[in-house]
Amino acid sequence: MRHEGDGVAKAMAAPFHTVSDKARSSVAYSKSALHINGQYVELDDFNAPADPIPPQGRSAASKSSRSKFYFPNTLWSRLFAIIGLLETFFTVGIESWVFISVSRRFNEYDNNDGTLRLRSFLGLYIFALVYELALSYDALKRKNTFQLVGLCLCNFGLFVYGVVQMKEIRETISGLSISEASGNLLWKHYQIELILIPVFIGVCTIAMIFVTWRLRAENSWNIYQSMSADLQMNRRYFTYQVYIALLKFDFFFIFGTQLQVLLAMNDFKDHDFILQSAMIPVSIVILILGARFCRLEKKKSLSVIMIFMLVIAGTFVLVILQTYSSSKSNNLAHFKVSLTLFSGLAILLLGITIVNMVICMVNFGKGLKEYINHSDKKNLKQTPDPEYQGNVTGKQRFVLT
Repeated sequence: MRHEGDGVAKAMAAPFHTVSDKARSSVAYSKSALHINGQYVELDDFNAPADPIPPQGRSAASKSSRSKFYFPNTLWSRLFAIIGLLETFFTVGIESWVFISVSRRFNEYDNNDGTLRLRSFLGLYIFALVYELALSYDALKRKNTFQLVGLCLCNFGLFVYGVVQMKEIRETISGLSISEASGNLLWKHYQIELILIPVFIGVCTIAMIFVTWRLRAENSWNIYQSMSADLQMNRRYFTYQVYIALLKFDFFFIFGTQLQVLLAMNDFKDHDFILQSAMIPVSIVILILGARFCRLEKKKSLSVIMIFMLVIAGTFVLVILQTYSSSKSNNLAHFKVSLTLFSGLAILLLGITIVNMVICMVNFGKGLKEYINHSDKKNLKQTPDPEYQGNVTGKQRFVLT
């Protein structure tokens, strides 16, 4: 602005409070004053600058930010979700039909061990498929590449279990049938459906491996950006992701092992049955606290969790020994194949989890805690704009020099 005898006038803002660019766009500018020749001259109201975000866009953005439901937003994440949904609906549908049909057909028989064995095979398979779908959603939401790789391995395990399941179900049906001929006839009634399950899971496993390989690049780049290109912090965060994913897989194999042990026991008042029943909720609490204490970097508490995990692994070793023991294998022998598979994998995963827990404890106190606790929050630290400082009420004082 130019005035008589004063040359060129320059307007400068006298700051009061720090606000961001976003707040500046919404400031309602009120009357200000110019200091000319020792007097203040009020100016007309300034028009507020145009909002860079239209109201429709702002409302949509606020709704999306408040929404807690995650929807895959990239090509490969959507493909992975579609593969998981198709696999779950197809296989769970077949398994549920076989489960209901077998339960109705053998409901009149008194051989409870055989029917219980069939229901345990089918029920565990259905639970594994549903739980894997939940882990797939969680892995995509948290961009956990290791968990995606673990799901591919788990899917391959379901493929192997589907092949083993056919042999186990055929032997059980033959044992429950009146004659060998009737058993073979009944087996042919379920044979095609039970063969389709491992075939479909095998195809889905190959597709999941390819999509996971493409998702690895996406997730690595997102983590690299969020870590501000800090390679050391990136490695620490990857170790933490591995630990959290292992805890989720630990839960499935611990639950599957304990469920089979409980099904093998006939006496509900036995002390062993009560002890095994109590291990399921205790194991869940231990796994949850293990994740919580690692997030909060509590070394002493995490050391106690480590001891409990060793105790759980020891009980599974005893389960395997009892399964193959001549004196105590009467009930557990009915689940010998599946129980050995579940308990063996549970022991292996618990051992890997404990090793990873120690590595996480070594990384405590190196800055990862702050990032983990605020990783889901946007705009954690907002730096003030040095070019603009003003009051939220919009009142400014412009001074001529």
